[in-house]
Amino acid sequence: MNETVKTASFEYLISLAKENPEGGYTFVLDGETYQLNDVLEISAIARRHGYIVIY
Repeated sequence: MNETVKTASFEYLISLAKENPEGGYTFVLDGETYQLNDVLEISAIARRHGYIVIY
């Protein structure tokens, strides 16, 4: 069985977050959309999606 290892740099993941005019951020990863208060939440979301986050 082959298992795919997904990696992403923290800087790249943050670049995917779009600031909302009313505050907070919209972040889309693997087709799922998240509304965030702080971009620091991105690491935990990426790990839940099976990513290894590189800092």
